[in-house]
Amino acid sequence: MLEWLRTRHLPRRLAGSPSAMVALFRPTPLPGDRMRYVKQVEGVDTRLTLLWFLEADPRECWEQHFTGLDQAVAEGGLGRVELVAPFVPTVPGTDRYVDQLR
Repeated sequence: MLEWLRTRHLPRRLAGSPSAMVALFRPTPLPGDRMRYVKQVEGVDTRLTLLWFLEADPRECWEQHFTGLDQAVAEGGLGRVELVAPFVPTVPGTDRYVDQLR
């Protein structure tokens, strides 16, 4: 899946999109010397996280540019998509968007 994302899927998704960049993360297992009560996270070797940095408000471009990833992954038999969600950042030092949180 990582190879498919890097070489095929992400270059096509980025071209002409409102994305400035996409960062791909793979979790790493917790160290062996962790405290006994801290459990190892299951599936760390099979999870990927993509973090998209947009140059536009996601509410304006989400449908056109960010839907369908789950279908593309499923069709290729590469795995499954667990969550695809936009994030609208707040503006530090202001009350912008607070009315929408209540």
